[in-house]
Amino acid sequence: MRKKLTAASVAAAALLLGGLATAGPAAAAADSSTGVQTVTARYDCGRFGVTDLTIEGSADHGVGSIRFSTSGGLAPADIPADSVSATLRLRKADGGIASFSGTANAATPAGQPVVVGPLTGPVAAGDRLDSYIPAAGSGDSSLSLNVLGTANTCTAVSLQTPGPLVF
Repeated sequence: MRKKLTAASVAAAALLLGGLATAGPAAAAADSSTGVQTVTARYDCGRFGVTDLTIEGSADHGVGSIRFSTSGGLAPADIPADSVSATLRLRKADGGIASFSGTANAATPAGQPVVVGPLTGPVAAGDRLDSYIPAAGSGDSSLSLNVLGTANTCTAVSLQTPGPLVF
């Protein structure tokens, strides 16, 4: 069945992803009680604009968990729980790619920030994961999402600040 593209779904994707950062990158922190690390990187989401993603990462028994939020995107309409599907790709220090996928988000009322995740993927002790910046012309993306039926891809244009997530 083909989904109908509505103005609300396009607006939702645009505001979730769009807009230049209105605030500086979040301060990097590792919460020693939870093991959650926080980094920021800039992503170009094509027609939806450039945004800074705040990425939180943690691991438990070889499974990595990633959550991300945008710097400038607020939900323009109510977004039901578990309706945003996403895959975030991060570059391993050895050159490989780690992929974190899922359909996970809390129900988000219109006008509130949207947080996507947890997205999960395998990690090994010592993995160092940073922004995956595809080679020019490769057709690869760093992030693919589907928000209210509107698909989009984004490409990382900066490495993470202050540095890679270390598992």
